[in-house]
Amino acid sequence: MIENIPLSLMCTTRRRIHHTLAPVMMVAIFVTGIAAGAMADEPPVTPPPTWSGSAGLSYLATTGNSDTSTLGFDFDLKKIPHPWGFQLKTNYLKSSDSGDTTAERYGAEIRGDRKLGERWSLFVSGSAGRDRFAGFDFRGVLAGGANYKMLLGPSFLLDFDMALTWTKENRTAEEDLDYAGGLASLDFAWVPRKGTSLSQKLQCFPNFDDTSNWRIFSETAFQSAIAGPFSLKLSYEVRFQNKPVPGFKKTDTTAKAALVVSF
Repeated sequence: MIENIPLSLMCTTRRRIHHTLAPVMMVAIFVTGIAAGAMADEPPVTPPPTWSGSAGLSYLATTGNSDTSTLGFDFDLKKIPHPWGFQLKTNYLKSSDSGDTTAERYGAEIRGDRKLGERWSLFVSGSAGRDRFAGFDFRGVLAGGANYKMLLGPSFLLDFDMALTWTKENRTAEEDLDYAGGLASLDFAWVPRKGTSLSQKLQCFPNFDDTSNWRIFSETAFQSAIAGPFSLKLSYEVRFQNKPVPGFKKTDTTAKAALVVSF
């Protein structure tokens, strides 16, 4: 059958096929060239370091008609879960007025994480602190629960903690307490560009033994890089206890400006 087809018809048919496919092939070659160029120009993705940390120092002093000073220190060391993670945080704050201490607070927290997937992980943590000006010589909290990451970045990050807790308080007044409770935590950060962030941390600690004795911690912070590993951090903290130790106020606030070095 093919032998009976005139040669002129076969040539015409081939020319038509070539004319039809030529634009398609040109577009395909053009798109492939653009994609290859884009892949060549795209910088390689650098994974975040496994270990990271920061240390912040704040100091304020006045002399003359008033003689006051405030010293603050924060330290944070963190390992990204692969699949196990670790975090250590410590803080210290002391204020004095004319040689008399008006505020002194310090504490530490250690936490271990086990990553289950891209968004879910399990954690256990333990914290201990002292703040005699809030009415307790010692407060220790053990927690175990789950973490869920709703927003993974790079511009917006949001994650939640839900846990069961056990708390022990040695109080400066009234009898000591130990009770079962919970933890509900929100941690949000907006990173408009590298080295600059606006963050909000909110924690709620319900008391299962005495539902009126709940407390809240909030920290709003802005951090911006200055040069190299150094950055400036401005933060405002609120500590609220609905049922404080008798003789003490419900709310403590702290405003800080700190020089932070990251490593």
